Order: sequence, then C-alpha cells, then structure tokens
Amino acid sequence: MAPQAIIILILTTLMVVGAVVFQQIDPVLAEQSFYEVIFFEFITISTIGYGNQYPITRQSRIFSIIFALMGIPLLVVTLGNFGKYLTKFYWKAYGSIFRKKVERQLVNDKDIPLIIIIGLYGLTFLVGFFTIPQSGKAYSVDDTYFSFISFATVGFGDKVPQIDTFYRFGKVMSYLVWGTILNIILINYLTNCFNDLINRTPQIRGTKMEVMIGDQFITVSEITSLVAQQFHASPHQVRSILHDIDKIMEDMQNNENTMEIEEKS
Repeated sequence: MAPQAIIILILTTLMVVGAVVFQQIDPVLAEQSFYEVIFFEFITISTIGYGNQYPITRQSRIFSIIFALMGIPLLVVTLGNFGKYLTKFYWKAYGSIFRKKVERQLVNDKDIPLIIIIGLYGLTFLVGFFTIPQSGKAYSVDDTYFSFISFATVGFGDKVPQIDTFYRFGKVMSYLVWGTILNIILINYLTNCFNDLINRTPQIRGTKMEVMIGDQFITVSEITSLVAQQFHASPHQVRSILHDIDKIMEDMQNNENTMEIEEKS
C-alpha cells in the first residue's frame, strides 16, 4: 500500500474513532448527528474553529487536545500531498495541451504559476458564492467573506456553514478541503519565492574557513580578494562567480544522487 494511502487510512480511522469517543464523553456532541461530529473534528484539526461547536466536559476537552495533536499533522501531510499531486497534474496537462516536453524534474519541483493559483481562488470563491450555504445573507459579500475566513483558518464564528443535511455536509467539507489544499499550494509558492530571493544573494559557504597554502593559513575570503586583484575584478564579481560554480556543483551532485536512486529502483 502506498504511503499516502496509509496516511489517509490512519486519518480516516482517527476521525471515525474520535467521533465515537466524542459522542460518548460529551453530551452536547452526543445529541448531534455523526457527520456533524465529523465536521467538528475537521474544523478542529484544520484549525478553522468557527466556535459554534466545542467540547463542554473536562474529558472531551482533554480528548480534544490529544485528537488535535494527532490529527493536525496527519491532515497537513495528507492535504500537502494532494497539493503536490495537483501541481504535477498541472504541469503534465500543460505539456499535453501545448504539446511541449516538460522535464521530469520540472514536474516534480516547479510550482503552479501564481496567476493560475489566483485564478483557482477566483473560481473557488465563485463556486462558494452560489453553492455553499452559510449563516449570513446569501448571494452577498457574506459568501466571499465566509470563504476567506474559512480558507485563511481565521474562522471568526460570525459566519458559519450550514450542515443541517448530509448533502450540505458533503458540499461544505469538499469545499473546505479544496480551499485548504489551495492554501498549501499558495504557501509553498510564496515560500519558494522567498527562498529563491535569499539564494540569489551571492554568498559562498565557508568564506571564513581557513585553508593552508604553503606554510600559512588563509581564509577563503582573503583568497577571493587576492584573485580579484590578480584579474582586476571586484571581490563581489569573484564571489558571484564562485557562487555560480558552487550552485552548479550542488546541482550536479543532486543529479548524481537522483540517478543513483533511479538505478536502484
């Protein structure tokens, strides 16, 4: 069984068993339907927390802590993996539609373009505007407001979803899961952008490290200055070149490791 399937199985088991336990130890949750308790669990481990459902007994509060500690990382990993699958699907579809060869490394590593992510958010909000029931005024700014506070896991509680039927429960759950996946994709995109920005600053690892030349020690930084003087270049230019060489060597090492893994598999 694939690791992702195992994680989903564990998460599903946790939520089903958790719902049974909650209904046994909390009188308020016991009066709610089973799917409403499942929704309460999802709102808990997704950290949305609208506030309209909450444990009232000491036992259920303690169990909520244990449940959240187990459920939050499982949900993050599960939805994060779905985000990766969606990204891979996008690049494969992109290559098929535009008849362009998309490298395997690109499919595995590159993020969905920001404009596409924004477009997906727009379409999602539009779907929510017309189809997702919430406690505010329908077909108004309340719909967009509800979607935003839900996806941002703010969950003020002034606008909450209506899940009085199993059909509505299914719609709202699917909507919130999809929105959470979009959030993860956006966060990954922004994180990688910041990392790229930082990595573009010319830096050489170990510039303060000393090496022995002849009978004396000299730092890498001092070697850089000497090379700059020899070739009438600025130390910044030399560091930039060395940084590029360092990056090339790192990429070559990563490619060699990837080839070794593929050969073993």
